[in-house]
Amino acid sequence: MSAGRRDWDIIIVGGGPAGLAAAIYCGRSLRRTLVLEKGIFGGQIVTADVIENYPGFADPISPVELMDRFGRQVERYGARMENEEVTALRREGKLWRVETTDGAYSAPALIYAAGSQHRWFGVPGEKELAGRGVAVCATCDAPFYVGRRVAVLGGGDTALVEALYLTKFASEVTLIHRRDQLRAERILQQRAFASAKMRFVWNAEVLEFTGRERLEAVVFRDKKTGTIERLPFDGAFIAIGIVPNSALIKDFVELDENGYVIADITLRTKAAGLFVAGEMVKNNGRQVAISAGMGVRAALSCEEYLSSLP
Repeated sequence: MSAGRRDWDIIIVGGGPAGLAAAIYCGRSLRRTLVLEKGIFGGQIVTADVIENYPGFADPISPVELMDRFGRQVERYGARMENEEVTALRREGKLWRVETTDGAYSAPALIYAAGSQHRWFGVPGEKELAGRGVAVCATCDAPFYVGRRVAVLGGGDTALVEALYLTKFASEVTLIHRRDQLRAERILQQRAFASAKMRFVWNAEVLEFTGRERLEAVVFRDKKTGTIERLPFDGAFIAIGIVPNSALIKDFVELDENGYVIADITLRTKAAGLFVAGEMVKNNGRQVAISAGMGVRAALSCEEYLSSLP
């Protein structure tokens, strides 16, 4: 670890598609680059079944394999990857100091690509069946449910957008909501109620996701009657909210009301030497290809910044 405490040119926080893509470009620019990731390199996408829409891959590829290729390319260009959780960031003169669970690092430039996290119910079977019927991204996984029965759990804008998208693929989409009315904007509600493929379950408290190898059913309690019900589904999409991981940089950037970072197309922030990329940036699209592109853009902006320093 002691060798890792030396100063770097660029520190990248987050080892998902955005962070790894940024690291490839930073390494190619011959910058001493360090990538810090607290979990699995590759980010949340590695829990998906398969990726079919990443440009350049005519055949489906597993998320683990794709992210492994990202990682090998990062190493090829000399960037270093460390499994450490970042606990604090602060500006010290012209440098950014990054403190982790294992020590501290410093660099004149910082690319923050810590992503976001989905809200989960925290019930049995949820995490165990993730990627095996339990999903969090209809745009990513809807094509796997052509002609099948799926559920969407939630009642806000995200839930209805996911549900309406799924109607293009699934034979039936059941929206399961804990209240007796939706919170989504009116136009989305109108489209959902008008869809012949949509079904609705109200006042439902989700208790469990069941299945052996794959999801088989969603178990919930009717909050009005107390009755426990079990409905069979081929897939269940959780859409109860997304939390951007922007807390550590909230004092250095501009955030919207939901905690997403507001940045222009260059992905610079108002803080000198701080750049952002990926799913914690407002209007990110939640796609691997978009996150990777943002990582590239952030890396290019970072290089322009470093080249301008005296």
